[in-house]
Amino acid sequence: MTDFKDKVAFVTGATAGIGRGIAIAFAKRGATVVVVGRNEKEGRNTLDMVHAAGSEGLFLKVDVAIESEVADAFDETVSRYGRLDCAVNSAAIDIAHPFVEFSAADYDAVFNPNVKGLLFCLKHEILAMRAKGGAIVNVTSVSAEMSDLGNALYNASKAAARSLTRTAAHEAAQYKIRINEVAPGPTKAPMLGRFLEEAAAAGSPFNTESIVANIALRRLGAVEEIANAILFLCSDASTFTTGALLTVDGGFLLG
Repeated sequence: MTDFKDKVAFVTGATAGIGRGIAIAFAKRGATVVVVGRNEKEGRNTLDMVHAAGSEGLFLKVDVAIESEVADAFDETVSRYGRLDCAVNSAAIDIAHPFVEFSAADYDAVFNPNVKGLLFCLKHEILAMRAKGGAIVNVTSVSAEMSDLGNALYNASKAAARSLTRTAAHEAAQYKIRINEVAPGPTKAPMLGRFLEEAAAAGSPFNTESIVANIALRRLGAVEEIANAILFLCSDASTFTTGALLTVDGGFLLG
């Protein structure tokens, strides 16, 4: 059910962490993968991994907060491959500070990729898919439902992403485009490490041990587990699912 042979998948934030894992998971299941991100060196490393998994693909250097770059990326994808079947919006950043120390620059740094960039990607994904349909998954976070210390802007950006997902899914359904959301919990990936370092500097009590103690399954998630959930929502196994939230957090929100 998760065979993506002859499918084209577009993955933002694919230069590291969850985004890279998603790109590799698509490649292992036969998809042609468009690797998208701002870091050219790491993007090409991901592309090498896609090739090593036996699939074709290309890397496109894109800042998702710049609409012209997003539009050009989708034009190039469709021009080269003639189609776009799946898209995963994983590009995001996090900045941790005490609430009263956040600045306008911090707001822009977080909301530009996490919200404005998501808006632009969704817009151009819908335009690219509306003739034939397709599947889109937005990678959000359990942080959309939390008030964890030092993480106000990221939490707010992911709540905004959740709202964008639902409205876009409603509007795009007329084109046979399904748009869903996967909300990872704490996952063993570079972003979590960076957050914990910044949170510690901001005086937050969070560390890996305290987080794991609050996960029902008592471990961090693996990137591959997040990727599997995303591929399910892009696959023919979920053809009657749109506007849905799939939380993949090991029971983190249960406590």
